[in-house]
Amino acid sequence: MLKSLLLKGRFLSMLLCCLFSSLLATAQTKHTGKVTGSDDKQPVVGASVRVKGSTVGTQTDVNGTYTINVNAGDVLIFSYLGYTAQEVTVGASTTIDVVLQAGKNALNEVVVTGYATQRKKDLVGAVSVVDVGALTKQPTASIENQLQGQAAGVTVVNSGAPGQTPQVKIRGANTFGNNQPLYVVDGVPTTNVNDINPNDVATLQVLKDAGSASIYGARAANGVIIITTKKGSGKVNISYDAYYGTQIPKGGNVFDLLDPTEMMALRRLAISNTATLNTATPTTPNYSSNLYGPGGDVLPDYISAGGNGPAGITDGNPLVDPSRYNVNPLYTTGDASGFYRITRANKAGTDWYHEIFKTAPIQSHNLALSGSSDQATYLFSMNYFNQQGALINTYNKRYTLRANTSYNVSKRLRVGENLAFSLTDNPQANQNDEGSAIGMSFREQRIIP
Repeated sequence: MLKSLLLKGRFLSMLLCCLFSSLLATAQTKHTGKVTGSDDKQPVVGASVRVKGSTVGTQTDVNGTYTINVNAGDVLIFSYLGYTAQEVTVGASTTIDVVLQAGKNALNEVVVTGYATQRKKDLVGAVSVVDVGALTKQPTASIENQLQGQAAGVTVVNSGAPGQTPQVKIRGANTFGNNQPLYVVDGVPTTNVNDINPNDVATLQVLKDAGSASIYGARAANGVIIITTKKGSGKVNISYDAYYGTQIPKGGNVFDLLDPTEMMALRRLAISNTATLNTATPTTPNYSSNLYGPGGDVLPDYISAGGNGPAGITDGNPLVDPSRYNVNPLYTTGDASGFYRITRANKAGTDWYHEIFKTAPIQSHNLALSGSSDQATYLFSMNYFNQQGALINTYNKRYTLRANTSYNVSKRLRVGENLAFSLTDNPQANQNDEGSAIGMSFREQRIIP
């Protein structure tokens, strides 16, 4: 009995020792430290300190210090805006000081604001720096169209017609006058940048508040978009960029139009209702229709015009005689009544929308030569852009040339020029009302071939 109690006591003692040792092994240790920046050696306030792979974390205080409970072997991630994130494995030491390296490509980027330049981290105004690399990925000839979705608070509205100047609105619309912003290209104010090759753009900034745009006066009431073009640098470089694509109009019955059979039934229902409502005693209506024949449920085989007989004619009718066709192409207003025009009806229905809207190609070819030496920089570029409009007989063809060079005459004197040439051929549909080509595509009777 005594031996049994001794064995049980030993077992319980061993169990308690194992329990306490496991608790000691998993106990978290308080770690402290300080986070500073590599650029100015100052404490980084509000830096994130978190355990990798968990939700445990904290932030540095106004002195750049932090306190966190972690286990040996855990990995701490230190991060802050404008600095490169750093990972540190927890060891035996309870003090972990970290120096975050400043991100070279983030906040030290130079931003043009009016006549001055500033580092991005020093900005206090509302300025959006647009990623030019993302702009050139969009297949369009206009810098303005490429801005859509690239800068906060900037809205671009475009009809889709090739070469049309879009409406650019910065932070909403102005209720007075024009809403277009002011453009400044290489220091020169302008109101039109359609002639600039997007491949020539080096930097693009959008000044959105009064403080950033104040030096431009009233012209900057709707914001300012500052564009700088590329300059030559480094070794001689020859580059060629090109793309080709297609623009496909919407397929199917775009406007949900009636086919000729449905239109014939609707027209005759309208005639029947008119005859019934406009007489005191309902009478048998005259179902005659200019395009759909004298009556019945059968579509006419031919359509005639000119006042000589009904417009809708069936096969076998003497009026279906090609020898009677008479049209004078050099007619005057009075001659039109004597014409006799006849053509076979399209019983299946003409798709007028897709008669004027076709699949249209778009292509761009850009060739550039750039480089620099101790004394000079140079860049020469040429671009050919061709966008055929989905609406037939509309397109935008543009040829551009650019030469940006500079030469150091002495240590105190530098000369150079930014020259650009552009040639554009851009016919457009000038009307968007009911009588325009687009309007007539859904107003024209589909029985007409």
